Order: sequence, then C-alpha cells, then structure tokens
Amino acid sequence: MIESCGRCLKKPPPWDSLFCVGAYSFPYDKLLHRFKYQGHYWLAPALAKLLATEIESPAPLLLPVPMHWKRRLWRGFNHSSVLAAELARQLKVQSEPNVLKRIRATRQQQGLDRQSRLSNLKQAFSIKGKLPPHIALVDDVVTTGATVAQLCRLLRQHGVERIDVYCLCRTPPEAT
Repeated sequence: MIESCGRCLKKPPPWDSLFCVGAYSFPYDKLLHRFKYQGHYWLAPALAKLLATEIESPAPLLLPVPMHWKRRLWRGFNHSSVLAAELARQLKVQSEPNVLKRIRATRQQQGLDRQSRLSNLKQAFSIKGKLPPHIALVDDVVTTGATVAQLCRLLRQHGVERIDVYCLCRTPPEAT
C-alpha cells in the first residue's frame, strides 16, 4: 500500500487505499508497455501475482477501468480487464468487466497535464447494476489519479462505501 504524500494529507483522494507494485520506472515501464501496447496479454498472470502480494484483504469485487469501445477495438483488448480477471482469480474474488462503461471517447490521458486530464474525463463514464459496499478499481498505472478519481465519484454516487485502487505502478506525485 502506498503511504500518503503531503498533497494527499492536505486534500485526501476520493479512494480509501491504493495498492501498487512500484514506481513507473524500469523494469515495470517496459513490461507494462509490452502488456498494454504490444498485446503481450500473457504477461497478466505474472503481473497480477506481483500485485496480489501487496493486497492483504482484497475487495470482494474488482472493476477494471473501462476503455471506450473504439479504443478497445483498435487495441484488441482492454488490458485492465485482462489484469482484473487474472488478479481476481489469484485473490479468489469476483471481477466484473461490464459494470463500468466509458460512454464518451476521450483523448488519451498519456501526455496530458492534471487539469487537462480532469476536463477530458467529465461525463465519460456510466455505471450499471447494484454494487457491494466495498470494491476495487483495477488499472495498470495511476499517474495523476484523474481517471480513478472520476470513477470514485461515480461509484460513491451509487452507494459504494469503500474504494480501493489496485494498480501495477504509480507515477510519483512530483512527476505529475
């Protein structure tokens, strides 16, 4: 679990806990690039195993960060869904890839500053179904936290009480 930084202590994030393997640097950056952009989805079991060792009391339901259907079609798969399914298998919990939906095609978050990321995601997501009080969002990298923050706000509106974030890597706050 990531310890709180000064920025988080002053203005707590909308999630309750964030668990990750490490910083987005070598060797994780290379592995994640292969997994996400080169279709090396067979890396999912090993990546999920690394992440599973960081999680002591898993949420009963894992929700992958959704990808717009156009981007999924172009990429061929949603890396967060593949990771969430494998992580759920290893943690012996449920994964549901169709609860969260990206309803608006947005610009890719990579390369955008924090403010641009936030405005890029407005009204980009929807939710369907009833949720348990404790869930975890699953993604590969948390950079500014804009994507998971937007999803947390939506989940809180739908009655979720505890939200964990499970990600492989975290970009250090000073780099964002």
